[in-house]
Amino acid sequence: MKRSGLLLGAVVVALAAGSVMASTLMRLCVGDHARLWKLVVVGEVVSLRGVDHPEFGIETEVELRVGDVLKGKLSTGDTVVFHTREGVVGDTVSEAMGEARFNIGQKVLVFIEDVDARLYNVGLSTGVWNVQDRAGDVTFTRALTDGLEVVGDGAL
Repeated sequence: MKRSGLLLGAVVVALAAGSVMASTLMRLCVGDHARLWKLVVVGEVVSLRGVDHPEFGIETEVELRVGDVLKGKLSTGDTVVFHTREGVVGDTVSEAMGEARFNIGQKVLVFIEDVDARLYNVGLSTGVWNVQDRAGDVTFTRALTDGLEVVGDGAL
């Protein structure tokens, strides 16, 4: 009996450690993001739509009008549709802690990955940057949301 109790305790500790690891994001610098992902674009959000994917659950479909292509096979003026890992469909809300939040008209720099032939922004909100243009002075700031902290990112 004592041995099974120890075994159960070890399993609980192992499972708890695994869940902590699953919620950890690896810090990537801008250069890593640009090198690793399929698309890197600057654009304006033109539409948002909640979708219920049969395998991945509720997501937000983001349509972005491309203003500048930093990597990938798109042109200025094209639109690209990618997904976030949270959304609203009817009365059902699905939230992913640390996921980027978008608004229509928002200007963003987005790093986009291909997951099973479906496009997603990379690394929750770490792959999304807000773009501010003040009289020709363009700045980019990480679009980090509540619940997500990138540790060791002092260079940015």
